[in-house]
Amino acid sequence: MAVLALSLILMLILGDVLMRELVAPLADAFGIQGVPSGVYAAQQRSLYLLVVVAFLGIGLSVATAGQIVPTVAFGWVPKRLEPLIERLSHLVSAAIMFAVCWYGWLFVRDSMEYPTLLSGLNWPAWVVQSVIPLGFLSAGLRYLAFAIWPATAPARPEVQE
Repeated sequence: MAVLALSLILMLILGDVLMRELVAPLADAFGIQGVPSGVYAAQQRSLYLLVVVAFLGIGLSVATAGQIVPTVAFGWVPKRLEPLIERLSHLVSAAIMFAVCWYGWLFVRDSMEYPTLLSGLNWPAWVVQSVIPLGFLSAGLRYLAFAIWPATAPARPEVQE
């Protein structure tokens, strides 16, 4: 879904630029009337898709160990306790993700009660906002799986980029 959303962003922005900078001027030059000078609400639609990508990306970064991990206290625990601490950190991370998911759901639920529409689409705002709890739920489930089955956790890169 994230790749699809990014592809749609690319098509919207590219189509908008091509319409404004190429098609509309050519139509004007040939005297063709009624050619739009861009894609309607391309920037707003792209922004909504970017929100989708960002919140779906939370689960993807957890799945690939792409998130930023502070390593300041990694050497403080004896080697024999590292597997236990690793499981505990996954459980704590899962709990945090589930808590944020809950508050995200409350935000979406409140948004459902009010008729807020997205500009450019005239859709209810909660349709796009629903990716907020879904992204955190996905991350929480992944962390929970890593705590239960440590072998499923991705290896952290040796050096953060």
